[in-house]
This record gives sequence, structure tokens and C-alpha cells, in this order.
Amino acid sequence: MLTLILASVVITQTASDVTATTPASPSAAESKTSDTAVKPPQQVDTIVVKARPQTRDSRIDRVVYDVRTLPDAPASAAVDAIGLLPGVFVGANNRITMVGGAWVTVLVDGKSMPRAAALQIPANQIARIEVMSNPPAEFASSSQAVINIITKKAQEEDKLGGSIAANINTLDSQTISMSFNRGMKPWSFNGFLRATKNDNLFRSQSEGVSGVGASREQESRTSDGQFTSSDFNASLRAVRKLSSTDSLSLSSGYYSSDYLFQTDSIETRALANSKAIIPIIASSQTLPSLQYHSIGFNSEKEDSYKFDLDVSFSKDQSKSVDKSQRGAQKFSNHEREDETNFEFETSFEKTFKAGRVLSLGMSYGDEAYELDFSDIGFAGPGISQSNIFKAKAIDQAAYASFQFKLGKFGFQPGLRVEDTKISWSDGAGLLSGTTAYQRVLPSLFITRALKTAGTLKASYSQGTTPGSLSELNPFRRSFDLYYAQEGNPKLEPADRQTFELTHEFEKNSLSVVTTAFYRDTRNEFSFGSRLIENNVVLATSVNLGRSESTGLGSTIKGKLGKKLNYSFNWEVSQISFSDPFLASGASRVEKIQSNGKASLDYKPSSLNQFVLSTSFKSDEHRLGYTEEGYWENSIQYSRRLPKKVSLVVTATNIGVETDRFTRSFGPGFDSQSRRSNPSRALKIALSKTF
Repeated sequence: MLTLILASVVITQTASDVTATTPASPSAAESKTSDTAVKPPQQVDTIVVKARPQTRDSRIDRVVYDVRTLPDAPASAAVDAIGLLPGVFVGANNRITMVGGAWVTVLVDGKSMPRAAALQIPANQIARIEVMSNPPAEFASSSQAVINIITKKAQEEDKLGGSIAANINTLDSQTISMSFNRGMKPWSFNGFLRATKNDNLFRSQSEGVSGVGASREQESRTSDGQFTSSDFNASLRAVRKLSSTDSLSLSSGYYSSDYLFQTDSIETRALANSKAIIPIIASSQTLPSLQYHSIGFNSEKEDSYKFDLDVSFSKDQSKSVDKSQRGAQKFSNHEREDETNFEFETSFEKTFKAGRVLSLGMSYGDEAYELDFSDIGFAGPGISQSNIFKAKAIDQAAYASFQFKLGKFGFQPGLRVEDTKISWSDGAGLLSGTTAYQRVLPSLFITRALKTAGTLKASYSQGTTPGSLSELNPFRRSFDLYYAQEGNPKLEPADRQTFELTHEFEKNSLSVVTTAFYRDTRNEFSFGSRLIENNVVLATSVNLGRSESTGLGSTIKGKLGKKLNYSFNWEVSQISFSDPFLASGASRVEKIQSNGKASLDYKPSSLNQFVLSTSFKSDEHRLGYTEEGYWENSIQYSRRLPKKVSLVVTATNIGVETDRFTRSFGPGFDSQSRRSNPSRALKIALSKTF
């Protein structure tokens, strides 16, 4: 069976060229697919907005970056600012990772928000970003790492402000965006609109073997494809000042998109002395939409107390159609997904003398998920199989932490208690199941000042991650004639322990931060791929026996003179896990992965700025799937023009194309693929602030 890992179309964009997407954790489609197995790419893979080093504030349980030092780039979004942060790596589909490949949860002002909406907040509405590679007790334990976007305080003056921006590049991608803020005492308003359109070509090649014994085949495929998309995002926030300490906030957001992914392939299959050449035509269209609403109350008195209460509701809908024709065989898949979330969160923080801080909080979440699908042609010519899967999760949590000092040491012990109940059923009510679990999760943060040697920070935490509701679906779904996906309603929560040790050193303009980490996870989630009847590859959600991640990372930042800044960031980790189901063909798998990025920032005057940047990534590994290393680079010139107009010109991937090499494997099959995506581009962006 041919194994082809199709390229996520790499769409390099300018500062404003960012597409809102619904995030996805690593999916089974990344294990082994054919042309229609991979859903259309949903986000750019290259972040090009650059800046001089941000102001850094290290606290006992987090690091805070003041992003108001970013250059005037109103068209950029939160995802751009996040991509600049040391130790944070942004990849395809906006997949944000940190130490040891930790999956990152993105919050806004400490509150949950759909990822698509959070990442599209205009950068000029952000005051700072908090980074927690080992989150404290106040955050859901399912978060391996947390990025908290803190927005600017609402404008109270009675005036209108904002920005408008547009860009275009040689990869046929265009974006226009607008943000505004208006003060009308006691009210204040801010919001943004963004529209993006992309049209890109790509090429991919793969070769491999599948089957066993006499049915073992040698396979290869060459594909040419096109990816088109159009996106629209809108957000509005209103804040009413009730008193000198109290305020009420209302927020709403909307996102919609249309992705179309088309390929035309030639497949060659060799078995013994026979050889067949088969044409394949495939297409995949996805129509996601998202709406988000929240209401919040805040009461705060500086150096005394802070109280927050928030209620939010979101509805995420998606329709998709996959079609393929391989020779005379035809296949189609129709899916509809609906997900609704209701959340209630409240927190209280009291500050005492001598820097002691008590934090208390609780939350309630109600998530409902429904999947309706219909496959025609997978089980046989003209045969249709369909079903409805419904699931519901109720989460309740409470936490407490206390920060204090003893001599030169600082401490922050914390405790979080979580209760989760999950139920699921099919459309007819013939199949159903329930799961319930409780966790008591301690954490501890310690810091020690080392005088001239800097600061030493150590932390320990426990967490648990339940499988997403979509992964519990017991029904087999297909995406073409040779690839199927199956959930697992028996998935157990993944329990982990994380240890982290960080040394921070700053002297004059030099800053060096080094972090060592160890993460031990039991019942880790992954996707195992195996060959089933009719040479079909089936990807199934599984619990691993154990997963261990150990690594080291460092960030070096400084200045060369008054006008040149440099930054270098790297991380290397070893990940090993047991595979009791032998989904990878071995009982234990070990892998080394590394990430790095560097930049030089030269600002000859207050009006001009040049930034040279490069990044690399190597061996991103999951069960039955490996992505080889690749690197990217860009040169950017920024110019501030009269009347608050900014010009940004960016050239990407000079002298290199971002080809990516992948390998997928499992019992009975093995393949390698190369994905070539146009990535060399010249991009121009104009923005005006008012």
C-alpha cells in the first residue's frame, strides 16, 4: 500500500498574512495517508514578523515578555508575536511547541478562548505574553505548557484609534485587516476585522512497500496539487467601568473559512513481475466556522486583591467532503462536526505583606461533541456506511497556591483537584459508555538568587490529559480507498510528572537562560498504524505504556554596539516510549529531536530596521511517523514613513526551498516522501495607524 505524507502547503506570508484556524493536536492522518487523507492545511508555517528583543521579566512560575516593544506592525497577530518568543516554536497548522515537544495551551487574560480566536488577536492590542513551560496549579492540568496573552487595558479617553493594513506576495496570497479602539466613558470598545485569500501550488513524491509475503508490493507516487483558501475573522470587545476598582466586559468573535485541496497523481505499483500505472484524482474541501461569546466581571485593587468571574460560550462547526477516484474505483466521505463549550471560571488573589500571595479559584466546563459521517465506496463499490457519534464531558476543578519567601529562597506550593465525567453513544443508542476519574495534583516552584551568578529556578508538577472527545469515536471512518481512522473509547487519561531546572544569568546587555527538563508520562496518547484487509492502512488511537522526554535548551541574547541585537535559541531532547501494541513494529522507540532559531536585528535609525533570521527543526517523531529536518530563513526591511505609515518588505528562504522529508511505518508497511512547496517569496505590507 502506498504511503504518502502530503505536504501542508507552506504559505509564507508578511506581517499581516495570518489565517485563523481551528487548532488540532497531532492527528492520525499524520501517520500514513494518501492524497485525500490529510485535511487541507489551515495555517502558515513561516512567521516573518521580527522585532528587537522583548523586555523579559522572570517570575517564580513564569516568564513575562513585554511585546509593546515590537515594531509598529498593526497587521500582525498574536501568533506572530508568539513565534518570536525564546524557546517557543510555531510550525504547520499553528502547532505551538515548547520544551520536549510539549503541546501548548493558549489563553487570553488567563481565560479559555477558542484557539483560532486567540491566535488572531492583533499584536498591537497585546501588552505582554506570559510563558509557562511547567504551568502552576491555577491552570488546567491537561496543559503541558501555557502561553497567556495579556491584552492592553481598554482605552478610556473619548477618541478613536486603530490601524488598517494590507499585503501581497509573489505566492498569490493577499490579506487586508483593520483594528480599532474607541473610548466613550464609561464604555470603551476595541475589535478587529481580517480577510485573507491564498492560492498555492505544490508537488510531492513518495515511495515505499506494503503487504507481506507474496502480496508485498513496491509503490511510488508523484502528485501535483493546488491549495486555495479564503478566511474571515471578526472580534469585538466592550468594557464598562463600574467604579475605580470594578469593571464589566463583553466579548464576541466570529471566524469562517473555505479550504479546497486538490491533487492529480500517478501511482506505480510493482508486484513480483507485474507492474501497474494508475491515475488518481482527489479533492478535499472543509468549511469551518466558529463563534465565541463571553461576559466577565473584574474587581482589582493594586497590591491588595484581584477577583475575576467569567462565563463563556463557543460553538465550533465544520463540514468536509473528501472525494477520490483511483482508476475505476470511486470514493467519497461526508462529515459534519459540531462542538459546543460552556465554561464558568472564577479566581481570587490576595496580596499580603512581605510579598506573600494567596491564589484560589474554581472552574466548571461542559463540552458537547457530535460527529455525523457517511463513507461511500470504502467498504466496497457502491456500499455506504454511516453513523453518528455523540460525546459529552463535564469538568470541575478547584485550586490553591501560596507564594512566600524564606531568606534567599522563594517558594510557591500549589494543589489542584479535578473531577471529569465523560459519556458517549452512537446515534441509535445501541452503543454507549461512560468514564469518570478524579485527580489530586500537587506542584512546587522554588527560586534562589545566586548573587553575581544569576538565579536558579526549580519546579515540579503533576498533570493529566484526557483524550479528546473525537478520539473516543469507536467507528471506523475512511478518507480514501486505502486509509481509515478509528478512535478508541477505552482510552485512559495520560498522567505525567514534570521536573524542570532553569538557570538565568544577565549582565549588562548579555542574557543567558539554560533549562533542563524531564517529563515522565504514563498512558501517553499516540496513533498506531497497521495494515488490515484489502491493503488498507488503519490508524487507531492507543495508550502507550510509558513515555519519557529528557532535554536541554538555552537562549542567548545580547547587543553588539548600540544598533545591533542578536538572539540564538536551541533545544535538543530525547524521547522514548514503549509500544505495547507494536503499532510501530517495535516494543520500544527512541528518538532525538532538536529545534533552533537565530536572528540578527540591525536598526541604523529610528525609521529603519533590518532583521535576518533563520530556524531549523529536526526529527519530529510520533508513533509510526517521523519528519526529517528542514530549515527556513528570511530577510526583512521595515521603514516608518510619514503620517504613521509603515512599510515592511520581506524576502523568504533565500537560496533554499522548504522541502520536507517524512517517513511513516508500521507492521506490514514502510514509506518515505518528499514534499516540495514554493516558499521563496517577496512580500510587501503597508499599514497605517490612526
